[in-house]
Amino acid sequence: MSSVVVSGLVLPVSVGGHPALDFCNTRAGWGARAPKEYLLSYDHLAVWSREVGVFRPSQVAAFRRTATADPVAAQQVLAAALVLREAAYAVLLGSRSASEFSVVAAHASAARGAATLRRSPSGGGSLARWTIPVDGVNAPLLGVAAQLDDLLSSPLSGVVAACPGVGCGWLFADPRRRRRWCDMAVCGNRAKARRHAERLAAHRARHVPPERPIRA
Repeated sequence: MSSVVVSGLVLPVSVGGHPALDFCNTRAGWGARAPKEYLLSYDHLAVWSREVGVFRPSQVAAFRRTATADPVAAQQVLAAALVLREAAYAVLLGSRSASEFSVVAAHASAARGAATLRRSPSGGGSLARWTIPVDGVNAPLLGVAAQLDDLLSSPLSGVVAACPGVGCGWLFADPRRRRRWCDMAVCGNRAKARRHAERLAAHRARHVPPERPIRA
């Protein structure tokens, strides 16, 4: 899996094709004994939301200041985001669990309830857009939930696939059903190298001459 350092924080690269999928990809190694965690703090969540375009830099700066003044609330937001991510990952891969869907639905409903319809800037492509308030510490959680709402209510949610790479499991949109890896240069090449090593080992095993008995 690929990562970048942004504002001194290690974050995953965006490969999902939608911010909600990239949110699920803030964890790697789904199902593994020791998964890779990228959302290590509230700041990781906040900066990540900026990098994938959920919020503008000025908005992120605003709710990061709020979080600094209330670290307990910030930690609660992070914990809730991790629970939401777990449920969203399962739902996007087709889980029929009512409890997992209810977690996602509750957060999506909260995001809709908090959003305000505002006029778009001229030339923005639409007359208005829903916006999430950024004056509270829970802004990044609401932003993520709004993105999940957007994805799950669109046809794109029906073409989500998971990377089969060892220690990966990242999600991505695959409308043409032709994509196998989250990143061919990373997981794809690792799989190729692993298969090549296995073939070499098998070839050597077949061609190693039997040991000759030692004569006294």
